[in-house]
Formats: sequence, C-alpha cells, structure tokens
Amino acid sequence: MLNTIHATKIGMTQAWSKTGKRLAVTKCKVGANMVVGQQATQAVEKSHQGNELKACTIFEIGYGAKKIANTPKPLRSRLEKSGFSVGVRSVTGMRQYEGEDFGLKVGDNVTAGQVLAVGDVVSVQGESKGRGFAGAVKRHGFKGGPKTHGQSDRQRAVGAIGCRTTPGRVFPGKRMPGHYGNETQSVSGLVVLYIDQTQNEVWLSGPVPGFNSSSIKITKTGEKRSIELNL
Repeated sequence: MLNTIHATKIGMTQAWSKTGKRLAVTKCKVGANMVVGQQATQAVEKSHQGNELKACTIFEIGYGAKKIANTPKPLRSRLEKSGFSVGVRSVTGMRQYEGEDFGLKVGDNVTAGQVLAVGDVVSVQGESKGRGFAGAVKRHGFKGGPKTHGQSDRQRAVGAIGCRTTPGRVFPGKRMPGHYGNETQSVSGLVVLYIDQTQNEVWLSGPVPGFNSSSIKITKTGEKRSIELNL
C-alpha cells in the first residue's frame, strides 16, 4: 500500500471542528509525484525475527516543479523517455516489497487521493528554517551568565568550553555558537483534516517544519482519528 507522498508547504491558517474546537491548520499543495523509473533489487527489511533480505522494486519518484530546461541533462533525458515534459527538483525512491502491489508504472503520477484519506495520522518530514549564525542562548537555550558582579558584557556568553591539560581539547559535539536551523526535522501525530481534489490541497492539523513553498514528505503511520471540520 502506498504510504508516502511529497508536497509543498503553502502556509498556516485555522479551522473549526463540528464540536467548536479551533484547530491550527497547515495547507500543503500536492504537486506532481512522477514515477520516473523503476528497478528491481533486494533490500533488508526489519522484522520481529531479525533482518530479512527481501526482493523489492524501487520506484523512483520525482517531485517539485521545475523547468525542463533547467534540469540536468541526464535527468532530463530520463524524464523525456518516461513521457514527462516538465522537470523535477529531486528524485527519491519508494520501495515495493515482494507481495505488495502499488499499481504503479513508469510514466504515472501519484495523487493525494491514492495515498491519503481524511482522518489518517501522518508523520511529516521537512527542513527547518535556516536562521544563520546564532549564539548559544538562542541556538541551544542557554540561560546565560549573571548580569552583575563584573559580568556586564558576559550575559549571553557560553562560558568555559574545555578542561585542563587533560584532555587538552574541546570534545566534538560541544554545544556552541554556530549555524542555527536548516536541519531535517520530523513531526509525528498530525491528522489529515481535509483533502481538496480540485486544488490538490491537503490540510494537516498543526505546524510542520520548513518555510512556505518548501518541500515536505508526508508518511502515513497506519492510524486513524475521527475529526470533522465545520466547512
């Protein structure tokens, strides 16, 4: 069964349930998820008995609208051979294990209705906003130093970062100032509230990582919740 689809974050709004509860809503645009190619291989699948080697088919899914002229030539030729006249930003793989049947072939488009339904609980993966260079107080939530007793210019300083002669170095991974944001983040437990088939929009309950117009990956968890919107 298909359980993953790529979309573009539009922005946030709000909606009300039929019980009168206000819900935070993230609108997502599900563009073309194009099946660019497929290849048969073997992959390791985790099970209760341990790792099992299973035969699978990897469908290569291209997503993110882009001009075909701005697409690299190797990918452009593959898209044209598959029958597509538009480019894609990225290509990812979707595994179909032996015994499953997604009903896909090269040249197809995966739509939101094939993957998602109202009430599905999903996990959303995206890239958080990049916030440039930031200090340790903003980046890691440090409390800072005292504002008095000769510390007039040290309120937001990191403080000591190393030990003495032994080990005589700063350990890797030490929380310090640096590039803040622009990391892959996942949010789980969101619910599909509404699917607009005409506009190819999906409404999710709650915020998702990333800026508006960024790409996100929506994955079903297999759970269901009953939420009815007052549209």
